[in-house]
Amino acid sequence: MKLGTLNLENRYILAPMQNVTTAPYRRFIRKFYKVGLVSVPLLYTKRIVKNPKSIKHELYKIEEEKPISIQLIGNDPNSLKKAIDYLESYDFDVLDINAGCPSKRAIKAKEGGYLMKDLESLGKIVKMAVKYSSKPVSLKIRTGFDTPMNIGKMAKIVNNFNIDFLIIHARPVKSNYNVGTLDLETVKQLKENLTVPLIGNGDIRNPIIAKHFIDYTNVDALMIGRESMGNPELFSQMHEYFTQGKFARFKNNIDRIKSHLLIYEEVLDEYLIGISYSYGNEVFKFRELKRNTIWLYKNINNSTKIRRRLGETKNLKQLKLILEEIFSK
Repeated sequence: MKLGTLNLENRYILAPMQNVTTAPYRRFIRKFYKVGLVSVPLLYTKRIVKNPKSIKHELYKIEEEKPISIQLIGNDPNSLKKAIDYLESYDFDVLDINAGCPSKRAIKAKEGGYLMKDLESLGKIVKMAVKYSSKPVSLKIRTGFDTPMNIGKMAKIVNNFNIDFLIIHARPVKSNYNVGTLDLETVKQLKENLTVPLIGNGDIRNPIIAKHFIDYTNVDALMIGRESMGNPELFSQMHEYFTQGKFARFKNNIDRIKSHLLIYEEVLDEYLIGISYSYGNEVFKFRELKRNTIWLYKNINNSTKIRRRLGETKNLKQLKLILEEIFSK
């Protein structure tokens, strides 16, 4: 799969998600399928400039995860240039510019999704990124801010500024992640006006939905994020469906959860070799296991009660005691 100057093994991409797609999570997902591209999520350009040491833990061992992108968010071209200069010492594959984040913080700071209603500022940021990055540059957008975008203006920015590929979440910024707000028509029309590859994203819960997304919009690749939480086998299911026509719905059970957690803990232990977190590696491991255990415990009997108990744990020992109790039953 070729995206601009980037060659990928396949057309599946793991979406960058704050506090979700950490390094262990990315490595965990790739234990089930060799996802074409993963990403370090949402690093603030001003934070990098002000205190570069504060983001070092986000970049531990990224050279082991290639192909991998780093996603930046910000609205100041000069801060972007300085952030790019700092990141040049790291071995990664794509610089991704976020122009779709719908958070209140991003909108208030006039960055992320806010740029969907300020295409002039977006153009300046994209131009700066392409000029100073030695890596391929991608851009992640939404279908508009509150109404569909001006497709001609967006296509002009993308086509004329040498972006390698574009990623679009098929919702307007104001819709956040609300169900029923996908706008595949805008994605389709934008694709028809682009000279670079387009990656589609949004509510791709299973292979059948994925096929409809591709068939309707003609996107070149798919980016999946939230739907992988609790189902690390989703990318493998996609591949099997598109290559063999087979689709077995994900059926969760205790044995599957136990197997997935064992794999996640192995990934964590391997990742933490040679790393020292300021607040302690055991705390980091606990936070990772707790989050992912809660996600993995969905769609089974008593899952709400179990997840509540897991959410109340305070340390790794408590978490493991509860898991031992559950698995023993």
